[in-house]
Amino acid sequence: MIRTAVTLEVHKSRRLRVGVLCLVMVASVVALAGMNLFSDATRAGFSDPAAQPWEALLLNQVLMTAMTAPILVAVLAGRQVDIEHQGRGWTLARVAGFGPGTLCRAKAVVLGVVLTLTTGAQSVLLLGAGLAAGITVAPPLALWGRYTFCLVLVNLALLCLHLWLAARVEHQLVGLGVGLLGAFYAVFSLLMPVWAAYLLPWGYYAAISPLAMSGDHLVRSGPVPWLLALFLGAAATLFLLACRRLDRSEGGPA
Repeated sequence: MIRTAVTLEVHKSRRLRVGVLCLVMVASVVALAGMNLFSDATRAGFSDPAAQPWEALLLNQVLMTAMTAPILVAVLAGRQVDIEHQGRGWTLARVAGFGPGTLCRAKAVVLGVVLTLTTGAQSVLLLGAGLAAGITVAPPLALWGRYTFCLVLVNLALLCLHLWLAARVEHQLVGLGVGLLGAFYAVFSLLMPVWAAYLLPWGYYAAISPLAMSGDHLVRSGPVPWLLALFLGAAATLFLLACRRLDRSEGGPA
């Protein structure tokens, strides 16, 4: 049953131009994060490991991602769920044997794959932009890969939250507003003490930053493993419990 629901969600995502939206976001993040690659001051350090050209580029990606990823997740979840509210999709799906919770799980699978591919493409393209610009220092692939993996996990956790919110609240501007506020919190968490990043889910976009400033240099950093694992586990558990409750409810999720 879940396989059929996933197939239906794939068709819906194509109609909603989800792929186009993600491509626009990837292009925007790569362009903004790589903007400094063409300045003379930055190019002067392309062959000097002490100048940390790759680390500076990665930190730019962290900042731009914290600014845009919460909004992208909110928009994707809202668009994918709004079609059910507008077209009485919950009721029709119930008649076809799919409960609201099953639909939400299917949406999470489809959008999760899309977000994973989007996140991977963003990192690969930014690495390619650095190489194309002429950085000759060896890139820290392990560091970049770890950040990309953590970013995928945080995106998926926030996706679960926004799918539930979009299903419970018919007006999708609420979810978008939450995403905008989350983006502000994610960006400011990069400037606040480390513990502040763990207070709200959106702060994890800052918590997973692989770099931090120490004087005039960038030093390697990272999230507290058990806090990140607790957050991801809680998000997955609560989402599955919420989906089960939606399946047991009468009619639509509202």
